[in-house]
Amino acid sequence: MFLSASLSVDPSQMTKIQPIPPTKVFKKLLFILSSGNISEKEEVETLTALSVLQQLNMVCRSLGISNIVRLSKDDIDFYLDEEGKSDDLKDTLDKFKYEVDEIESEVFKTLDLVLEHSDKEFSYLIEIFIRRIHKVGEPPIQIKINGVMSEFQSKSNQSEKDMEEKLKPIFDTNDKYRSFVKAKQLRFDQFVSSLEVAIRKAIRIDHIKVESNAKIVRPKERIKKEIPSAQKQAVEPVFYGYPGWGNAFFYAWMWSSMCHTHDIQVNNATLVDDNGANIMSVGDEGFNAGESNTMNVDQPFEPPQASDAVYYDNNEYASDIKNAGLNDGGFDPSDETRNAFSDFSDNSDSSSDSGDSGSSCSSCSSCGGGD
Repeated sequence: MFLSASLSVDPSQMTKIQPIPPTKVFKKLLFILSSGNISEKEEVETLTALSVLQQLNMVCRSLGISNIVRLSKDDIDFYLDEEGKSDDLKDTLDKFKYEVDEIESEVFKTLDLVLEHSDKEFSYLIEIFIRRIHKVGEPPIQIKINGVMSEFQSKSNQSEKDMEEKLKPIFDTNDKYRSFVKAKQLRFDQFVSSLEVAIRKAIRIDHIKVESNAKIVRPKERIKKEIPSAQKQAVEPVFYGYPGWGNAFFYAWMWSSMCHTHDIQVNNATLVDDNGANIMSVGDEGFNAGESNTMNVDQPFEPPQASDAVYYDNNEYASDIKNAGLNDGGFDPSDETRNAFSDFSDNSDSSSDSGDSGSSCSSCSSCGGGD
C-alpha cells in the first residue's frame, strides 16, 4: 500500500480563450465561415515558466522541501537527478533562470517538476505538471503526491520473505490492519493539507480541488528482489523508477499477497497495476481478500464479489474485468499520459473542493508580485 493525493489548482491569472483550428477540410470551412465561433476552445495562461517556478519555489521553501528529481520543459529534461543528490532544488532553479531566456519562458507549453521529501513516517514524491494551454475550465496546475512508508525501507539485499516478516504484525487481525491504515492515511492527509495551505499563501488561486486515498499494487507476478520500472508508462510518480525509490517502494509489492494470505477485508482503497494505473476502487464495504484471487499474485486476477466496486479501463487487467461483465464504464484518469492528471476520479477517503478569495500573491509577475 502507498498513499496518493491529487491537487488540481486554478490560479488567478489573466487568461484568454481562443478557438482551436480544426484539421478536417469540412470543419476548416465552417471554422473560416463562422470566424472561429463553431469550434472547440482552449485557455491560454499568461503565466511564464520563470514566474510559476518562482512561486513553487516559495511553496517548497515554506515546507522544507529542497530536493528536486526532475525538471522538464515541453517534454525535454532540463535536469534529471540520476545520482540521488540532496538539496539541489535552489541550484537547479537558479540555473534554469539564467539559461532560459524571457521569450522561451513566455511561450512554454508544459512544465514538469518532480520533487522528493521525507519525514518520520513517509517518503514523498511530488510531481507538479503545468499546462500553459489547456481546455477551457481545466486547471493548468496538476499535482500528484505519492507517500511510501519510511519504516519499511528495504536494504538492497533484502528478500521478499524478509519483507513479509517485517510486514506481518500489521496483518495479524483485521482490527490491527484497519487501525494501521487509518493512522497512516491521517498522517499523509496532514502533509497534503500543509502543501495546500502553502500553495494558497504563495499563489493567488480561484479554485483548488484535493483528493486523497490509499492504493494497493496488484502485481502480475511475485517480485523477488527488484521491482520493475515503468518509466514512460508510469501513471503514478513512484512507479517511474527514480534513483533510490526501488528500496523505498519494495514493500508495497508484497501488500496484495499479504492481504490475501491473512484474509484482510479491503475497503476504501484503489487497486493499481504494475504501472500504477487504476484497476478498481472499493468503498466502506469492500471485499475479503482471501476469498478470491483478486489479491493473489500467484494466480490470474479475478474481480471480487464486492457490491461497492468501481472498475476502470486502461489497465493490465481490463480484459479480465470486461470478460467478467463487470466494467461499468468507470473512467481512469491515467488513460492519456503519465503526466496528464486532467481528471481525478478516484474513490477517495478524503477530498475537498473549494475556491479561494483571500490568498495572497507574492511572486507571480502577472499579478505584480515579486520574490
